[in-house]
This record gives sequence, C-alpha cells and structure tokens, in this order.
Amino acid sequence: MTGDASYLFVPDNPAYEGSVVLWFDAHNHPVDYDKLSPEERKKAHRERCYKWVSLLHVRQGAHVYAAAAVVSGKAHEAPVLFGLVEQFVQTVGKGVMKLLILDRGFIDGENLSRCKAQWGIDVLIPLKRKMDLWTDAWALGQREPWQVVPVAVPPPRPAPAHQPQDVRRREQKRQATLAARRVAPDPATVQTQTEYCPIRGFNSWSEATVPLNVVLMRDRYADGHADEWALISTRAYSQAQQPQQDYRVRTDIEERHRQLKCFYDLTRFGSREFSAIVAQVVMVLLSYTLRQWQLWKHHQEVLARRAPDAIHRALNLRKEYVVIYHQRAYTELPLVQFTREVLELEPEPRAKALAKIKQLEQSMLNPEPEPWTVNRPRRSLLDSS
Repeated sequence: MTGDASYLFVPDNPAYEGSVVLWFDAHNHPVDYDKLSPEERKKAHRERCYKWVSLLHVRQGAHVYAAAAVVSGKAHEAPVLFGLVEQFVQTVGKGVMKLLILDRGFIDGENLSRCKAQWGIDVLIPLKRKMDLWTDAWALGQREPWQVVPVAVPPPRPAPAHQPQDVRRREQKRQATLAARRVAPDPATVQTQTEYCPIRGFNSWSEATVPLNVVLMRDRYADGHADEWALISTRAYSQAQQPQQDYRVRTDIEERHRQLKCFYDLTRFGSREFSAIVAQVVMVLLSYTLRQWQLWKHHQEVLARRAPDAIHRALNLRKEYVVIYHQRAYTELPLVQFTREVLELEPEPRAKALAKIKQLEQSMLNPEPEPWTVNRPRRSLLDSS
C-alpha cells in the first residue's frame, strides 16, 4: 500500500468553497515565494487548489484506491493520511495492510511507531537531508561494511522465432543504422554501480519507539560523481537491495495521478460547492478502481496501465477483421461491417452465407482430432488382438 498527496488545481475563483491560493514552481511543487531568487520567481505561478490525500494498493500492474480525502491546500498531509490508515484498519481489520510506502513529506516518528506497534503495519520512507537522523546514519555508515552492486545492462531482445529471414535482415540493418546515428550518452547520466550499507537496530530517533532499520545508498555515475540517499523502515529486510526495489513502486503513483487528472476529468468540477467537489473525486476514484479491478480480474494488467482512450482502442471491435478469399484475391472487412453486409444480402445469398458461417463456427467449436487417430480404422472390442 502506498500513501501520497497531490494538489487539485481549480480556476482562480474565490467561490470554490474551501480552496486556497498558493505559489508553485515549474514542477508544480509548492514554494515560498519570498524565499525564491529573482530567476526562480520568473518560473513560479499562483494556483487556486485543494489537496488530495489517498491510499493506493498496487499489485501486478493494477492500482486500486483504498481511501481518499480532499482537504484545503494548506492542510498538512501527514495527519490526514494516518487518519485514513486508522480508518482502513478499523474497517477491514489488522493484517490486510502489511507495508506502507510513503514519501519524505510524511515522515513522523510517532505515527510510524503507531503503525508498527498498534496496527502491525511496516513503513518504508526516505530520510530528509536536513534531519539529524541523516547525519547520524551517515556517521554510522562510515564504520559499517558496504555492498557494491554493479548496474546490469539489460540484454537485447531476441528476435521472434517465427520471424522470416528477410524481415530479420532488415531489422538488423535498421538497428545498425540507429547505432551509427546514436549520440554517446552524457557520462553524468550513466549509472555504473550502487553501494548499499544496511544499519539494523537504528535508535537515534527519539520520537520512534519501535526498532528501525536504515539502508544508506550511494549511486555512482560514469563521470565520477555520486548521489546519496537513505531509506528507513520498521521492516527487517534480509537483503539490502529490497527496500530500494519496494520504493520503486512510488514512481507508478505519479503516473496514476497524471492519468486521473488528464484523462479521467478528476479536476473538471461542475460545481464550486465543497461537498460536490468531494463527491466527484470519490466517484471518479471509484469508477477508476472498478475498471482496474475488472482488468486485474481478467488478467489484462497491460491495459490497466493505459489511459481510457488507449484501453478503448485496444478493446475496440474495429480491430477484428473477417478475411474473405476468392480465387487469387482477398478482402479484409471489419467484423461489424461484415455482419451488416451479411444481413443486407438478398434471401437466397444470405442463406448460403449463413450456411457457410455455421460450417465455420462448427469447425471452430469442435476440437481438433489427435494426430494418432487420423485416418486410422476403428477396431471393435470383439476384434482379435
């Protein structure tokens, strides 16, 4: 389960009940305008907004919303989120939510301890660089052993076994042309290895009353520089790389928010009443969750990651064709068009077409005979062996 907060922008109209006006940077992150430099102020913009806090369940590509709240844009998201967690546990019971992955904006030692001690929920969250915990953890990391894991280069995709030889040669030639035109990547963006330093039994956080574990990470790049960051969790991981792999789930959350805002009309409010705005957000999330659950149930996880238009195109009947052969010519008709033309035929040719369709339907429904039974004479039980 992951928790996150996002801003819902509305038109700059004071009639939007409970909305506030805040300053945002070019990436739509809230900023303090008075602390910005003259150059940063050129990119800042004012927006009237609400804040949307949610609990999202992620599994096998499907995303199901478990809880959500709409509050003022100035409200702090941490108390709202942990209130949703408490309501979730009271509704479904303990043991359903096992791991809660959060952003650094939700870091709170008291609530993290509460999740673990009272509800049995492990929390995974990154550390802030400005915290004393960051300094203490990296001081301890100087005395602990580090694990170095090189970045593996993904192998090239093999060509399909059924691909014709001429098609394979053209693809190899195309790849050679692309390789010749490809510009060498910037060494500052090429990651070479990741170093891990797990610290178990971390007890420097006075606000936390449960055992904590920290994983320090250092990503090294081809130009020699390194990026340092750290994850803290109440779960005792057996492998140092596992917390980083679990935290990658958060990258999917940003894509969910973008799809909901851009393609599901989450912020296209038809009313300025706060109750109507909350009702619209809840209904959109419910419809999105229902669709995700349907795709998940029918094992269509690939479609679950797409926007509504892409799902509609993938499920559209216009992609199903009927191919009609006659002598050395053929034609392709969409399924709907083929059905219409059959129904518009004269009675006599329509009867012939329906007879042919029934014959094809019967051949598709009947199972193919086993190879060893084809053209073999049947033997009676009375035949001698």
